[in-house]
Amino acid sequence: MSLELFSLLSILIAVAIGFWKNINVGIIALVFALFIGHYLGNIPINTIIAYWPMRLFFTTVGVTLLFSIARLNGTLENLSRLMIYQSRGRKALIPIIFFVLALVLASIGPGNISTSALLLPIGLMIAASTGISILMMSGLIILGSIAGGLSPIAPNGIVALELARTHGVGELGYAIYLTNVFAITLFASGMFIVLGGLKLNGQRVETVKPERFNRLQLLTLASIFFLVVWVVLTGINVGFAAFVMAFFLFLFKAADEGEAIIGIPWGTLILICGTAVLISVTDAVGGVALLTDFLASLMGPRTAVPILAVLSGVFSIFSSAVGVVMPTLIPTTVSLSDALGGSASPALLTTTIAVGSHITTTSPFSTMGALALASAPKWVDRKKLFRDLFILAFVAVVFIALLGMIGGLGYFVD
Repeated sequence: MSLELFSLLSILIAVAIGFWKNINVGIIALVFALFIGHYLGNIPINTIIAYWPMRLFFTTVGVTLLFSIARLNGTLENLSRLMIYQSRGRKALIPIIFFVLALVLASIGPGNISTSALLLPIGLMIAASTGISILMMSGLIILGSIAGGLSPIAPNGIVALELARTHGVGELGYAIYLTNVFAITLFASGMFIVLGGLKLNGQRVETVKPERFNRLQLLTLASIFFLVVWVVLTGINVGFAAFVMAFFLFLFKAADEGEAIIGIPWGTLILICGTAVLISVTDAVGGVALLTDFLASLMGPRTAVPILAVLSGVFSIFSSAVGVVMPTLIPTTVSLSDALGGSASPALLTTTIAVGSHITTTSPFSTMGALALASAPKWVDRKKLFRDLFILAFVAVVFIALLGMIGGLGYFVD
């Protein structure tokens, strides 16, 4: 077996071992990176260490620290309750409000996992007590979180843009985010209708007025607002800006510093960065070029986008979109575009991978699908919910492939 092929297979082996033994895939990836890169590929150890994506790591730590503070002091929970109150008891609006709330919250910084973790317990309890479909509410919260999760200032969006920048695709700005919001909103709308959302129209439920924001929560909201304005107007690194906001919030004792630091998703960071190191080693020994040639042999000018959407979606059902799928496939897009004669731009292929790999994360094998299962009230049939979330993920694969086939993933891409 060639080193190029072995390096590619090592990614799949790392994912399989992680799934089987419940070990962080990033740690396994670092072990493979050492043996494949240094002992088989003769890459200096310092070079392998330099593959650690420091900018990505720095940015994600800053953003997640800020929103760990917002979670600890109740700002995010109170904001969600306020949004629910705005339904004025109209039952059909409650799932829609949760979708929009998830989209907005994920977009402004916490990202998809933190947003889902916050909203799923609240949303599923409300759904169970008011007769709203548990699958509908789970799907809308997850999809809303995913729709906002590729924002340029959210962790997954930061990863996607940094991968594009690092591997020669260029600056994609808001292209991935807008395409993602467009595609997922379409899919979520169809799901809402199919699962009986329109039948809820005219039905009402009782709502409770939320507590007023306290001084520290208002200060936290102001910090988040200032962060967004600062990043948009000046282009400052969002991680650096988030560290500054966190510093000022700690000055005012907005949350316990130790608990806020513990709240950073260190396991996810190791997963993302460790996998990125292995992908870089794979690229250095020729594995990415081998994968590019293989993908190019499967695709033609008209089939590249739908095939890539299906591959991204199916891979993501069983592995991490941000930790495995995007870092594996995005590095191939420039070479793949060249092999296709430029009929599909690297930007379009990158956007397809990002959106395709995220729309299927209702899968119960994903973090958010698992959160939905864990957050469901005790009397909910979890086996049925597991099956339904799994089916929903595969329906999403079909949807994103069809959308790609008709050109729907290229509306916001230059």
